[in-house]
Amino acid sequence: MSKHLAALREKDEVLTHLAVGYRQAGFVGEKIAPEVFAEKEGIKVPVFGKGSFVEYETERAVGAASNVITLDRGKTLPVVLEEHDLAAGVDYREQHESRHDEKAKAARRVAAGIQLKQELEIARLIQDKSVYQSGHVEDLAQKATSQWTHADSDVQELLETAKEKVRAACGIRPNILVVGAQVLSKLRMNEGLRSNLSANDRKVLLNIEILKNLLDVDDIIVGESVYTEGGKATKDVWGNFASLIVRPTIVSDGNDEGQTAFAYTFRRRGMPVVDRYDGVGGKVEYVRYTDIRKAAVVGGACGYLFQNPIA
Repeated sequence: MSKHLAALREKDEVLTHLAVGYRQAGFVGEKIAPEVFAEKEGIKVPVFGKGSFVEYETERAVGAASNVITLDRGKTLPVVLEEHDLAAGVDYREQHESRHDEKAKAARRVAAGIQLKQELEIARLIQDKSVYQSGHVEDLAQKATSQWTHADSDVQELLETAKEKVRAACGIRPNILVVGAQVLSKLRMNEGLRSNLSANDRKVLLNIEILKNLLDVDDIIVGESVYTEGGKATKDVWGNFASLIVRPTIVSDGNDEGQTAFAYTFRRRGMPVVDRYDGVGGKVEYVRYTDIRKAAVVGGACGYLFQNPIA
């Protein structure tokens, strides 16, 4: 067994608890792809199938044999979890002189780094048109009047048409709208939506609760986080897109991957963990955060992507 894996058995429970409980306010990835725990790093995940939609002959005459069916063999998606780790060094003199717990600060910093990477991965996944079922992607830039920044755009009609396509494909209406921060900013000023309000209400921008009612969704998830590459100007993690998805009810101890859903985050049980190890010479102690996970789309029929919803 490698020294690295052996070290994980000696995790720091206090720092692990601190790091797991810490999450930057703007991170929304696991609201879109709920957490599912896995015992192994290589798993086969059930994907959406239409076996439950088949019409069977169920009427039975007196004395006749029971109607027997052959269960369909559901398809599976192989998912291989990936290890992500990040460490930060704390000099023993810094720890002694600082007013704050430098090791706790290091734990939060490395946790934030891993979480940002996960946020970027999920954002790129949900904006990848190849993960959606054919016909479930629409580029609104192809017709300018459809973009939500245009005075003549009808957001309610666009979303209702998309919801019906998803319902026809998977049997469930998508209950979640995911948008980037820049898209929400323009959506709040959409003239077509504002026309549904009274004269007094039109004096303020549309808030999330009003939008949820107007667009008939259970929740609107807004990606607001930013990132930078090598000290350059910050960029939005979540871009110019909107997506309607089916998301099951999130349970505290992790969801069941068999429930109909657009995507999940698969995580090895027991992760993430924080451990500590000494650097060369023993004067610098490293705080390390390790997570083993993978986000994957399991129901391409359970989502609908709008590309370029704003101009």
